Amino acid sequence: MKTYKMYIDGTWADAADGKTATVINPATEDVIAEVAVGSGTDVQKAVSAAHGSFEKGEWRYKEPAERSRIMLDVLKKFREKGQEIVPIEVANSGATVKQCSSFVSSAQNRFEWFAKAGNRIFEEAMPLFRFPAAAFPYIRREPIGVCAQIVPWNAPLVGGVGAIAAPLAAGNSIVVKPATLTPLSILEFMKIIDESEIPKGVVNVVVGPGNTAGEALVAHPLVDKVSFTGSTESGRRVCALAANGIKKATMELGGKSANIFLDDVDVDLAVDSAIFACFYHSGQICYSGTRALVHASIYDSFVEKLVAKVNRIKVGDPTDFATDMGCLISDGQRKSVQEYVAIGKDEGARLACGGGRPKDLTKGFFFEPTVFVDVDNSMRIAQEEIFGPVLCVIKYEDDQQAVEIANNSEYGLLGAIWSANVDRAIGIGEKLRVGNVWINSFHLQSLDLPYGGVKLSGIGRERGLSGFLNEYTEIKSIQIDLGHTREQRFWYSLVVPS
Repeated sequence: MKTYKMYIDGTWADAADGKTATVINPATEDVIAEVAVGSGTDVQKAVSAAHGSFEKGEWRYKEPAERSRIMLDVLKKFREKGQEIVPIEVANSGATVKQCSSFVSSAQNRFEWFAKAGNRIFEEAMPLFRFPAAAFPYIRREPIGVCAQIVPWNAPLVGGVGAIAAPLAAGNSIVVKPATLTPLSILEFMKIIDESEIPKGVVNVVVGPGNTAGEALVAHPLVDKVSFTGSTESGRRVCALAANGIKKATMELGGKSANIFLDDVDVDLAVDSAIFACFYHSGQICYSGTRALVHASIYDSFVEKLVAKVNRIKVGDPTDFATDMGCLISDGQRKSVQEYVAIGKDEGARLACGGGRPKDLTKGFFFEPTVFVDVDNSMRIAQEEIFGPVLCVIKYEDDQQAVEIANNSEYGLLGAIWSANVDRAIGIGEKLRVGNVWINSFHLQSLDLPYGGVKLSGIGRERGLSGFLNEYTEIKSIQIDLGHTREQRFWYSLVVPS
């Protein structure tokens, strides 16, 4: 069994009170590691280290090109070590080896994007003006300070690496708090950071529960920016704590994404698209396409083919390349999904397939890919985030009704439209009250685009150049007056005697 420590001020550290926790492989229920679990004392040390490094300016004042060079060197070592991290991610997350290989690649691509983005222009000149003498203004972007980055359990490596790369590229100092359920891959990544030229204290990792370590981190007076990814309920608490300190905050919260299939789609391809959208990573993704809105003219054919193919999804050993879907993260999550299946039945939706633990898998937190049909959008299973492999299929009659159903949700993270007519799909996409729209696509994200939600799905945007600069830099306006005579400063006469 491996043991892991936290990473504070450039050293591997035990918890101040010596506390540890075991990490479970959700597919086998075996203990695979022991990790140090921090408290408020450890958070204090980590934030102090981050603040101290920021004040010293060893990273903050480096030229963007130099920060980029160092980060690209980290990336090179990350690529060399990537295949070593894959089995760790499989064992810790329960996702399949195929999916975890893509997670590692995505994390590497994300780190590369920010490493290069950090070398872009941080100053913007404005037009020279005269009033009455010439004046030259410009806008300068500067790092915010100490960034508290809270990473969810469903995307430990991709989310964790992104949470480090974005503020790091902008010159900030960081304290990352991974989830206690899935801290291993980001701690492995920190071994690369530890061996890099990044100054000690710039990147720190504290593992601990949200209600103790997480709250202490968000509330700390020396934290300048908070980035949180997690449930809407937890996001409310984080927002309240951040508001007390008037901290800049980015919230990526829950979702109940509508995946809309128009009447002109290829039904076979639409079925595959619906399965990929919902059951990837066992549905444990905030923007998963868990509501399939299907036009009435293709509904029966779609449902028949969908159920037949979902029944062929192979659930089982995540280390087997033949496995299509792994397990849920914990027994608590499995029980929660099971409760929603009961709710769906009680509400009158028809359970077309799945709905429980696979009969041949008595160990591990596995759950069958589940499809409810004849779902009304007002049902709880269509309104609440289940965060598991449960797809709700909803029939609609025309484009306007599809938009109304899609928007009838307190969430607004993402929506997708599938059609042979791209112009028609764009028209629908522009009417959706969401932060992100995919047309004839799902899960394939461009790092050049900002990402985030509206309504209860979040605040702010991460990624993309606009998200990167707006969330991880502060704007400073500088104006240089080029006049040198008293006459050119006639406004002095409002106060100053001649």
